[in-house]
Amino acid sequence: MITLQNERLRVCLAERGAEIVSVQNADGYEFIWQADPAFWGKHCPLLFPVCGRLLHFTHVYEGKEYKMGNHGFAQRKIFAARQLSGTQAEFTLHEDEETLSEYPFRFALTVRYTLEGNALTIETGVENTDNKPLYCNFGSHEAYAAGGNFTDWAVRFEKKEDFVLTEQNADGQLTGRRIPYKDDTDLLPLSWEMFANDSLLFDGLRSRKVWLEHKGERVLEVEFADFSHLLLWTKPGAPYIAIEPWNGLPDTADADGQLRHKLGILRLDPGESKTSPHTIKFLK
Repeated sequence: MITLQNERLRVCLAERGAEIVSVQNADGYEFIWQADPAFWGKHCPLLFPVCGRLLHFTHVYEGKEYKMGNHGFAQRKIFAARQLSGTQAEFTLHEDEETLSEYPFRFALTVRYTLEGNALTIETGVENTDNKPLYCNFGSHEAYAAGGNFTDWAVRFEKKEDFVLTEQNADGQLTGRRIPYKDDTDLLPLSWEMFANDSLLFDGLRSRKVWLEHKGERVLEVEFADFSHLLLWTKPGAPYIAIEPWNGLPDTADADGQLRHKLGILRLDPGESKTSPHTIKFLK
């Protein structure tokens, strides 16, 4: 475990998955969901090399099938960790025998955390260290504590939106349908009924930041300017809400399994890299 700390916040980061496991303010208020296995035993998993679920948990490269679980393997891997200062740390993952059995590419995945005031910036970067094109997605899955009456919580968007959901079927694949959800509003009051069919997947948002509010008070802000999609998710009955910036999408229901054909896939040529930051401000 690595700890970052200043006068405002104490942030605990795990080498497994390069995952945020705790953010507390000076009064001891905990912002991060504490992974109660009765509901969901994770905090803030990192999604790589895919976001969401592959059709039949399978992809194909050069005629060979590979199996990969939901959101990829980074969340379960032990990263090499370096504490750069009292307020900055870096985590790095390279391919190994296990990852190559699921994903036949060589890569360097780096996550850098920087704490400044009440803001934690997460810079996620992927470099293609192979001699062939690399295909990947990455995203974040931070879950925030939302105790008490869940309907006292809401997500407020930077701009008014005409919300359209990208529909997912019961197996987590995209159906191709886009469903009007709510028009001309910047506020989504939360209820467990909203998540009866799993997550809410939004694209085409004008907003580049959102706030988690409790009884109208802003608790935290998530800025995701460099990410193409935003998801909201919880399990009905669970006292947390996940606010998830993604660069990528689940498979479509008719996917052919080829990563290079995957909707929203990122292609990196040998030596090429891509870094996307997002920032969480803890306001309470």
